[in-house]
Amino acid sequence: MKMFKNPLTRVGLLLFTSILIFSACQKQVDGSVNADTGKQLSVYLADDPCMYDSVFIDIRYVEVKIDTSKQHMNDDHFGDDDNDRDDDNQHQDRYGKWDTLAIRAGVYNILKLRNGIDTLLGRANLPVGKIRKIRLTLGENNSLVKSGVRYPINLLAGANKYVYLKLKGEDEDEIATGQSAVWIDFDVCESIKFKNGQYFLKPYLKAFSLKQYGKIEGKVFPRMASPFVKVFNSIDSASAMPEDDGEYKVRGLREGIYNIKFTGSNGYFDTTINNIQVRKGEETHIANITLRH
Repeated sequence: MKMFKNPLTRVGLLLFTSILIFSACQKQVDGSVNADTGKQLSVYLADDPCMYDSVFIDIRYVEVKIDTSKQHMNDDHFGDDDNDRDDDNQHQDRYGKWDTLAIRAGVYNILKLRNGIDTLLGRANLPVGKIRKIRLTLGENNSLVKSGVRYPINLLAGANKYVYLKLKGEDEDEIATGQSAVWIDFDVCESIKFKNGQYFLKPYLKAFSLKQYGKIEGKVFPRMASPFVKVFNSIDSASAMPEDDGEYKVRGLREGIYNIKFTGSNGYFDTTINNIQVRKGEETHIANITLRH
């Protein structure tokens, strides 16, 4: 091993080493993040159903926009559709890159994804950072089945094939590091419009994580009432179509007080229960409900 006998050489080596250590520490302090220490993100699709037999939605791509710097806390002005993909030249939308998830592109019958059932859209290993937006790109092969008849669904005039969801506050923090998952809730009733004898699509979606949102579950009878369940308050709502055994489950509810309306068919009366407490990360159980004639 070669020894440095010259004191100046030793001093130079120590100085060089100190500079390297200082530089490494400085990179940690300035807010930048090492892209090699990343996380795995899983994106799932779930359904907020409506009274159709089936609803088929053509999903081509799923992307996430991630900002790897801790300094950009107010990045991403929302509502501009991020037209040039990375930067729409607005002062609050300058940072971040789109990362495409590996997904099974194709047509999904989203009415099968209800009462706690979901499907994995895709996964990606991402650098550590804030996930600002999720973007779905829709195809043109969209349709629905009602009373056994299939109808095409066209995008509503002015609607973009890109569908954006913004993650904010606790939702961003939930998937900021580690192995994480986010659910995309597709609200069918809000997304499908009937105009001039045709069905149109203007997607209405909501992203949620299991730890930051609550859920409600229970059973409603009888089956012949074909009940429809809507959970709502002044700022949030979600719905469910019970299974044959009457079981229903509603997820993606922000913490708060809700009402639940059970709408009956075939001559059965509606029933509403009030003041249901929902807490984030918890499941609220509702006593069995029986609709009457």
